[in-house]
Amino acid sequence: MRNKIVILILGIVLFSSCESWVEENPYGVYSNDNFFESADDALSALLYAYDPLNYIEYGSRFIFDIADATTDQMITYGKGEQAYRIEMFNWTFTSSNTVISGFFKYCYLSIARSNSVLENIPKIESIQDGVRDQYMGEAYFLRAFNYFYLVRTYGEVPVRTKVVADINDVKVDFSSIEEVYALIIEDLEKAADLMSVRKQQGRADRVAAQALLTKVYATLASSKMTGAEGYDWVTDYETMYAEAKKYGQLVVEGQGDYRLDPDLLGLYEVDNHETSPEHIFMLSQKRFLSGEEGNFSQMPQMFVISLPKVYVSSELDMVGNVYPMVNNQSWAVFRTDSTFYKSYAENDKRQDLFVSKIYDANGSLLAEYHPSNIDSEDQILSAFYYPFCRKYSDPESDGTKTSANPYFIRFADVALLYAEACGNTEEGYHWVNQVRSRAGLDELDTGLSLDDFRKAVWNERKYELAFEGHRLYDLRRTNRVVEEITNKTVDANYANFFPIPQRETDLNQ
Repeated sequence: MRNKIVILILGIVLFSSCESWVEENPYGVYSNDNFFESADDALSALLYAYDPLNYIEYGSRFIFDIADATTDQMITYGKGEQAYRIEMFNWTFTSSNTVISGFFKYCYLSIARSNSVLENIPKIESIQDGVRDQYMGEAYFLRAFNYFYLVRTYGEVPVRTKVVADINDVKVDFSSIEEVYALIIEDLEKAADLMSVRKQQGRADRVAAQALLTKVYATLASSKMTGAEGYDWVTDYETMYAEAKKYGQLVVEGQGDYRLDPDLLGLYEVDNHETSPEHIFMLSQKRFLSGEEGNFSQMPQMFVISLPKVYVSSELDMVGNVYPMVNNQSWAVFRTDSTFYKSYAENDKRQDLFVSKIYDANGSLLAEYHPSNIDSEDQILSAFYYPFCRKYSDPESDGTKTSANPYFIRFADVALLYAEACGNTEEGYHWVNQVRSRAGLDELDTGLSLDDFRKAVWNERKYELAFEGHRLYDLRRTNRVVEEITNKTVDANYANFFPIPQRETDLNQ
C-alpha cells in the first residue's frame, strides 16, 4: 500500500457547489442533518450524485482522453490541440496533467455524493420501502462505478465510504487494489439485490449492476490470466470467469428489457437513446436544457472534422438521404487513426460508423477523406484528413448544444464479455457470432482453442466498442498495452496505471 495519505476535500464542500440545491434562506442553510426529509429530497440527492458523470472532466470528454486518445485508435496527425490533451495522445503526461487530475477529482465528487445518499436516505421515515431500496441501490451502483474507473485508471486509491463530517475525517490511507475491488463487488451485489429491472436513460437498474459485475469479474479473470500488473492477488482466473459468466448470463438471458439492437446505426441516433434495448447505462444530456455543458452535450464537436456544418448519409451504405451531423463549428479533437480505420474486415458495417464521405445539403458528394488532404490548400479537403466517428451526432442540435451521450454500458459489451467467460463453447460462439452477424460478418471459425477464442473476442471488442471509452482498459486487463499501441510511444511506467494527481500529493506535504 502506498505510504502517502491523501486529503479528500470534496466531502467538505458536498452541499456548497450546487446552486439548485442550496439557496439563500434567512432561516438557515441545508445540511445532511436537515435536507433529507422526504422522498423528493432523496431523489434530488441521488440525481446530484449522478451529476458529475455528465461533466467534461468525466463522461463528456475526459473518459475519451484516457481510454481512447491514448490508444492505437486515435492520433494527433501533428495538429495543434490543448497541451494537456496532446500529452494524453502522446503519453507525455505527468501527474500534473489536467485530465489525470480532473478525472480523479470528479470520480470522488460522485463518490462523496453517493456516500451522502447511502448515509442519509435510511433516516427518512416517510419514504416507501421500494423507493428507498431503489435509490439506495443506485447509490451503491454509482459508488462502485466510480471506484471501478479509479482502480483501473490509477491502481491503488483511497477508499472512502462515509461522509466527511469534520476536518479530522479528511485524511485516508490508500487502499490496495484488492481492497478496492472487494468494495466494488460488495456494493454491486447490494445494488443488484435492492434495485428492480427498470430501464430509464440516465439511471441505473438491476441489470446495470449485473452488467457491471460481469465487467468487474471479467477484468479480474483476464488480468490474472495474462499476468497484468497489480492482479497477483487474484487466486484463480477460472473462478473469476465463472462469476463473470454467472452475472453475464443474467444480463443476456435473465431479463427481457435489454438485447442487441438490430439497427447498428439506429442505436446511436439520439432519438433512440431512450428506447433502444441496447443501452444498459448511459447519460441523459439534452440539447433543450439550459445552463452549462453537462446539462447538454457538445460531444459531436469533439469528433467531427473542423467545418461549420457537415452533412452525412442517413444510411451506413452511403446511399440514403443526407442530414447534418452537427449544426455548428466542430473542433476535430478526437481524430481517428487511419491505420485503425483500414484494419476493419471487408464488409464490416462498423467501419461505416466512421465517415469517409461528406455531402452538401442537396446530397451531392462534397469530399472524400484521405490522409493526404491534410496538405491541401482547399478549406474543406484540408479538414478532411481522417474518417470521423459518427457514433455521437445530433441532426437537430441547437448550435453546439446536442443530445449526444456517451455509452457507458451497452448490451454488446456485456454479450462479448459473457462469450469471453464462456470460452470456446456453443454458448460462447453464439454470442460473439450474434455481434458479428449484426456487423455483417461471417461466424467465427469453429474449433478454435480456448486461448485463440478469447483472443478473437478481444479483437471483436476492439471494433465493436471503438471510441466508447473501453480500449485502454481492455488492453490493460489483457496485458497488451505496449504490444498493441504502436502508433505512439507508450510510457512503460504508466502502461498499467496512471500517476496519482500531483495536487493530491501536494496536499499531504
